Amino acid sequence: MIRSILFLCFCLMSTLGSAQPMLGFTALSLTGPALVQPVDITGCGDGSGRLFIVEKRGTIRIVQNNTVLPDFFLDIEDQVMNSGERGLLGLAFHPLYPASPYIYVNYVIDQTITNRISRFTLNPNNPNDIDENSELELITQTGVQSNHKAGDLAFGHDGYLYIGMGDGGGGGDPNNTGQNIQILLGKMLRIDVNAMQPPLNYAIPPDNPFVGVSGLDEIWAYGMRNPWRISFDRTLGDLWIGDVGQDDWEEVDMVPAGTPGGMNFGWDCKEGNHDYQPNNCSGNTVFTWPVFEYPHTCNPCPDGRGVSLTGGFVYRGSEYPILQGCYVCADYVTNFLWMIKQTGENPPTFDVYVQDGTGLVSGIVTFGEDDDGELYASNLGGTLYSVSASGFLPIQWENVEASIVTGGNQIEWTLHQGIGIDVFEVQRSLQSDFVDFTVVTTVTPVEDQISYVYKDPYIQSQAVYYRIAAKMQDGSIEYSPIRRILGDPVSKPSLIFAPNDNTWRINLPAPWRNGEVALYDVQGKEIFTRKLSTDQQVELTSPIIPGSYFVKIRGEMGTWSEQLVW
Repeated sequence: MIRSILFLCFCLMSTLGSAQPMLGFTALSLTGPALVQPVDITGCGDGSGRLFIVEKRGTIRIVQNNTVLPDFFLDIEDQVMNSGERGLLGLAFHPLYPASPYIYVNYVIDQTITNRISRFTLNPNNPNDIDENSELELITQTGVQSNHKAGDLAFGHDGYLYIGMGDGGGGGDPNNTGQNIQILLGKMLRIDVNAMQPPLNYAIPPDNPFVGVSGLDEIWAYGMRNPWRISFDRTLGDLWIGDVGQDDWEEVDMVPAGTPGGMNFGWDCKEGNHDYQPNNCSGNTVFTWPVFEYPHTCNPCPDGRGVSLTGGFVYRGSEYPILQGCYVCADYVTNFLWMIKQTGENPPTFDVYVQDGTGLVSGIVTFGEDDDGELYASNLGGTLYSVSASGFLPIQWENVEASIVTGGNQIEWTLHQGIGIDVFEVQRSLQSDFVDFTVVTTVTPVEDQISYVYKDPYIQSQAVYYRIAAKMQDGSIEYSPIRRILGDPVSKPSLIFAPNDNTWRINLPAPWRNGEVALYDVQGKEIFTRKLSTDQQVELTSPIIPGSYFVKIRGEMGTWSEQLVW
């Protein structure tokens, strides 16, 4: 088999070192109704501090200030099959929520083995209530047996909705759905919910890998068994997948932001890095391998062990700096915990920290993050945990900022603590994963100085990323959080409204004059699409019905979108 090597190696840290995070879980003392079988946790992105808790029976609760509100946010219990691995399984808010007042859910239809992905709309008169009569069905897919329904869904940084689909159930993928690109089972799907291509209630992203060739257009990746929990790194945009294993191995997959689709994660020819039914794949099949796996049985078990992986999130909060950049996950049965942190690139390398959570947690079924990037977890018994971390960091980054100034970009960083630093490198990249980067300058630390500033004489017409690499005296490297600077505003399209004739116009910088412009209503219905010419300004045709709309430009520079009102 040919290996598509995304990640060549990782270093497992099972002993406590100076930078070993130790996870903590605190059961929250909640007032109000008890949580019933929570399976998903999320904020909604509006800064309200609310947590939305998906209950497997078919309901969504709101937790605010440690109080479970008495009324359901959503109640579709009479539509949901709550049995075994079936239920209401996943929730995602539209990235522009509440301006785009939509939520997206994945549930198994009552008395069936069929997953349905649907959109629901917020009650305009109550921010804590979804209109159950507003359901718009997007995708329906019948399984093989009653298990392996996966159920998670999440929006990527590209604005598209990603949906994890299990192989349909039954041990060993009896229908070989994982490798069959003519069925949605055993796949990662990717759809555009901001547009419609009738008869579909959504659109197909034009760069999905099977558009125009054999294979279903919705498929973005395949070879998955049961990707129960998926998430995007809110800073870098990388996709992390916790794919539950069969007999011997559990696996964590990671796809760097910007990676084209079409990857094959191997199931059911492979289980993790190992043969399962290798004859179901040809000898020249290219696989994308997991960044980490752990066994069901072992003695000793330096990597930890378990039988059912609960995928989690990359920590991007501010309360626990030692956890910054770590992907946190757990095993549902053994309570082992893992923290996976990328430590290098080209090729990417990872440190993996193992922690036995026995006595600390029990049966973690899901993780979630609030609007600030702080982590939570829960079990089916209804316990909601806040996740913390302790440990010693040689460097604690107090603040890192990057901004456009006259003549370039200014990078500022302040340390709360820094011990044993040899030199700082200011690194710049056009990619959030820093696969390729330029060392802009080096700065020698000054005793008792905690704040530094450097101006990079670099003018960009697109987004640029900065980070500080602190090279330590022991040879290790500690990275700061990554900061992004958007392209110079003059290089982006801009909207102009002419009130005298009620007309919106778009000023187009030269790099944006190729492609197409489209207008959508707030339900995602396309009003019009037309090709762009070389004109510096384009006038938008007024819709028949006044109201809020979204304009989107797609071209060589990427995608630009803004909301406007007629």
